[in-house]
Amino acid sequence: MAEAGTPMPPLPWLRGIAIGLLLIKLVVLAATPVFMDEAYYWLWGQHPALSYFDHPPLTAWLQGLSATVLGWNVVGMRAAVVLTLFGDLWLLSLFARSLMPAAASETFWRSTILFLATPVFFGLTGLALPDHVLVFFGLAALYGFHRFLLDWRAGRSAYPYLYLGGLALGLAVLSKYNGALLGAGFVAFLVFSRTYRPLLRDKHLYFALSIAILMQAPVLIWNAQHGFASFDFILGSRHGGQSNAAALSGLIGFLGGMAGLLGPFLLLALARLLLARGEVLPACGLGRAVFWVSSAVILGASLLTDVLFHWNLVAYIGVLPFLAFHVRERWALFGQILYGLIAAALAFVNYAIVPVMALVSFTDQTTAWSYGWDEAAPRVEAAAAADGVGFIAATDYGLASQLAFALRDSEVTSLSPRREQFDFWFVPDEHAAENAVIVSDLWRPLTPEIEARFARITLVETVAVMRHGKGIDTYQIYLGEGYRPELVAAD
Repeated sequence: MAEAGTPMPPLPWLRGIAIGLLLIKLVVLAATPVFMDEAYYWLWGQHPALSYFDHPPLTAWLQGLSATVLGWNVVGMRAAVVLTLFGDLWLLSLFARSLMPAAASETFWRSTILFLATPVFFGLTGLALPDHVLVFFGLAALYGFHRFLLDWRAGRSAYPYLYLGGLALGLAVLSKYNGALLGAGFVAFLVFSRTYRPLLRDKHLYFALSIAILMQAPVLIWNAQHGFASFDFILGSRHGGQSNAAALSGLIGFLGGMAGLLGPFLLLALARLLLARGEVLPACGLGRAVFWVSSAVILGASLLTDVLFHWNLVAYIGVLPFLAFHVRERWALFGQILYGLIAAALAFVNYAIVPVMALVSFTDQTTAWSYGWDEAAPRVEAAAAADGVGFIAATDYGLASQLAFALRDSEVTSLSPRREQFDFWFVPDEHAAENAVIVSDLWRPLTPEIEARFARITLVETVAVMRHGKGIDTYQIYLGEGYRPELVAAD
């Protein structure tokens, strides 16, 4: 697997490095404060539904189950993350045995090292976001389809793996909508492969894909009941047209995000995999097809809107099991390890100790919202008790989610004029004339739209969040009196 003159470290070294990286990941997972979107999805789990506004329901269902079993705490929030993490490693071991039976252990430990030392996987499999579920079921679907192709070509009984792939694909899409790109990549591979194209006439292929589609029934039913709100958000209202300059910015962000999330050393291995002639590994063309289909779709999206760094995750899942075979130099392997450790260290310092940007100039809002809730939440609770308020709210979903998790109160809501998941839980007419405690901060101040919802608003207290002498954020706590369900125009 390695080029002459550049031998890889021996198996004990590979195993030791991988276990060391895994321990680092577990420590970071345990010590990092709750991220705002983690708190948001945790609240989803406390409001059981067929589906949700931003994403499909599987992550919320898991969070609801975890809360029931383990309680309202960080352990309960991230228990599923630990389970899928070890599930990912198990799937990589299955791929290693399938791709390189004679050197399965070496292949597995090298793949594990790359998995744990690549920022996109280290980050997204370390937080209770839908992405960690997508990675697990995406890998499971890829493995099912991969084994199906190998066994079918060898004339062995293959259909159980095909149906396993269809089931896992359905669960991947129930995790995040972009999981569907993995299925699209599988079909594209069959269309363009002379060897496997005859499978397009196989009824079992369509039965397996139908399973994945039928599994989306909860999402379709919820959307039919709510005016197809999710689809409007994902395909329409979330995005707007861009100028040519903005489109170029989106393209640069897409390409730069890929480079940063994978790292320069893994990009070299990726280029070798994508540009190799033929199938250098059994059914590796499937992984390449998934990569190209997902990347093409996200590239197109980048020309219309700013794409988030993890939107192309399915592409990286597609190639992950095959990348270890294309890291051929020892310096490339250790370079990737160093790159991953630096990225992990920066992320840990940023979210657990002090925001990195605060050391330079200012703190970004996404980081800042991980700080100060142990200080702000008790003061909000005291203000609510003192004034006998009907409900507690914040000016944005991120603030409301963090506040709700800190207070262990699933009824905290967001008063943002933008449509959010909170709008499907909070019924304004039920709170008419009530008083409320409202929390805002530097990035999400009290807006005229929110002020118009109350007869009077009074500042109760300001909570300045400091870490190591650096200002992180400032939370304002207000008392809103006489809530008005209907927006009242300003005089």
